[in-house]
Amino acid sequence: MEGIIPQSWKEALIIPIKKPGKDPSNPINYRPIALTSHLCKVMERMLTDRLIYHLEKMNWFSSYQSGFRCGRGTMDSVVLLEDEIRKAFINKESVIAVFFDIEKAYDMLWKEGLLIKLQKMSIKGRMYNWIKEFLIGRSIRVKIGGAISSSGIIDNGTPQGSVISPLLFIIMINDVFSRIDRSMGKSLFADDGAIWFRGKNIEYNLKKMQYALNEVEKWSGENGFKFSVEKTKVIVFTKMRRNMDVKLKLYKKELERVRTVRFLGVWFDNRLNWRAHIEKMVGRCKRVVNVMRCISGQEWGADRLALKTIYISMIRSIMDYGCMVYGSANKSHLIKIERIQSQALRICCGAYSTSPVSALQVEMGEMPLQIRRQQLMASYWANLRGQREDHPTRKVLSPSWEHEKRKCNSFGWSVGKLVRDMRLEEVGCAPIIPLSPVPLWVMPQPEVDLSLLEKRQKEGSYETEVYNVREYIGSRYGEYMHIFTDASKDSKTDHVGSAFIIPKVKVYKNKRITDCLSVYTGEMYAIIMAIRWIREVKIAKAVICSDCSSALISLKEMKSETRQDMVIEIIQELHSIKQASLEVQFLWVPAHIGLRGNEEADALAKKAIEREIVDIQILYSRSEIKSIIKRNILKIWQQYWDNEIKGRHMHQIQSIVGKGRITGRSRYEENMITRLRLGHTRLNSTLHLIGKNPTGLCEACEVSETVEHVVMHCRRYKVERKELKKELNNIGVKFTIKNVLKSDRSIINLMVEYMGNTGLNKRM
Repeated sequence: MEGIIPQSWKEALIIPIKKPGKDPSNPINYRPIALTSHLCKVMERMLTDRLIYHLEKMNWFSSYQSGFRCGRGTMDSVVLLEDEIRKAFINKESVIAVFFDIEKAYDMLWKEGLLIKLQKMSIKGRMYNWIKEFLIGRSIRVKIGGAISSSGIIDNGTPQGSVISPLLFIIMINDVFSRIDRSMGKSLFADDGAIWFRGKNIEYNLKKMQYALNEVEKWSGENGFKFSVEKTKVIVFTKMRRNMDVKLKLYKKELERVRTVRFLGVWFDNRLNWRAHIEKMVGRCKRVVNVMRCISGQEWGADRLALKTIYISMIRSIMDYGCMVYGSANKSHLIKIERIQSQALRICCGAYSTSPVSALQVEMGEMPLQIRRQQLMASYWANLRGQREDHPTRKVLSPSWEHEKRKCNSFGWSVGKLVRDMRLEEVGCAPIIPLSPVPLWVMPQPEVDLSLLEKRQKEGSYETEVYNVREYIGSRYGEYMHIFTDASKDSKTDHVGSAFIIPKVKVYKNKRITDCLSVYTGEMYAIIMAIRWIREVKIAKAVICSDCSSALISLKEMKSETRQDMVIEIIQELHSIKQASLEVQFLWVPAHIGLRGNEEADALAKKAIEREIVDIQILYSRSEIKSIIKRNILKIWQQYWDNEIKGRHMHQIQSIVGKGRITGRSRYEENMITRLRLGHTRLNSTLHLIGKNPTGLCEACEVSETVEHVVMHCRRYKVERKELKKELNNIGVKFTIKNVLKSDRSIINLMVEYMGNTGLNKRM
């Protein structure tokens, strides 16, 4: 209560971990990992959440600070800089940028200066006292093997491994660029800072930048930081061929000018052709591809699922990062990434080297990289749409004359065209970070009864029959007005309806809400409708019964990953109800067991779907917009697959994209089935393509020896084929190439047996 914390909370045990490939005899080559009190971390999390709410509510953070802020990310700064450079190139301008590096940023943080800033931010009382006590008098001990060193006092810096440390750091560094002219571009992600200025007059640009550097230098001296002159870099983005004399100084030392610079994980080159970034990315991915080759073979090794997991986590994730900007690179550069994908997918499923890439992608359920980049660009667009107006990167979405002049290739230009093609430009997005006018921790917590749900999960079997539920509601909520809520969605039309009913007083209310919303949003809105009715009619005691466990759990925890805006709205309504001396509780009830109120609410929600017009317009959540985007992207992929010239054998087996194939067999059998589906094997038709067979014909039938031929027609396998047809007939499957090679476990078993009986398994 008085801001005093136990001394054990101030102690950290340091475990040194050697950096890969470094000299173990040099202490600098170890990364210190700090272990601190778990109980203290819980307390820190509580303080951090409340402090962040206060700072975001007061709009205290600089708009260009993206580090450790909910809803922000590294791409905000990367996209902003890329957009500025593209516009400069169109105007025949140059961009001078300086990328800063702070020496021992966290370790040398000035504690007293931080406390002064907290006071200026009106952080006082118990919170200020707790933070002050937390920072002062900290100590560490180092553990190597079984030996532990004596305790050492830490005078400066924020505690490593602490939950609250990142927030305290960005508070301290928040105003680093506050003295710089507003016409200059700024970016800050924790301790990674950058400033830039664009214009045609190089001399004027240099003077402007040098003045900004002088101001940053003054700030560092006043706040106890020091920038590394060796690691701080200067780059000039320009299309001009003439060499420019660029000299900028920091601490009276000249900064190094470079042609490429790494900014938040993305390599920018001075002409913005992305060659350096793609080459480094390809190099990283190739190492993983080589590892995949080492752990798998044609008849042994990791299975298809494990290899695909490696591809997604260690290759695709690398290719995804920054793709919304480097996607504008020349095709000659982008094809290098596409080769990496095809190599990795071939290893995953054991495909033959001649297999068409488009068919390979459908087989593995991995869309072409160009289409995936479109999906990620549109998803990031959805993220920006939900940000506040002062978010600096939002401006790249605004129309500009540079975009109209000619093809700009910037993220803003490209994504604008993409969302127009998807007809999403007018879609409304709910705030990603909604802030309650009153802190949620001072609001009444919703009373949510999940007893029936917990009983169902605990007992496994479903003993909550309708009479048991009725008995529970009658005994526990006999004095309450029973209100049932529900929502429904038509999978074909995407119409969504919300409804609530009160059987006792025969109140029936339903609304058709915005199309394509999730059922979860519909359930939340049904609850909002019911609460508003309670407040208007002034029902003394009411229980809202819902079969949506996710909605009720969100209310119980006062937190939702997708619809925090609706959680806040419900809690505000409950606050008004409580002030009016009314009582509302929530109860989970099972669906589709014949409970009268629940079944009627479900029918009423379905009735709302049938209306021709929408009654209530509700903003989409970010996840709902991403679902719409994903459907549009799948349509693009489907159109690409339907129009592709190659891979027609695979197309007749699997014409629909985006569906994974059931796996679980041995590596040998999986590879065999994959090659049959792709149509590229060691049969004569494929061997002819690579010059290992003169004709590509079947020796018995004198026609092209393809997969379809040996499975459906070849005279050499009449007996085995007859047995296969018989087995298929027994399970009601017609004998076609599509049916025998589709993703069905029982049919695959029969095909494996057929291949073994005919000896064709040795020619796959």
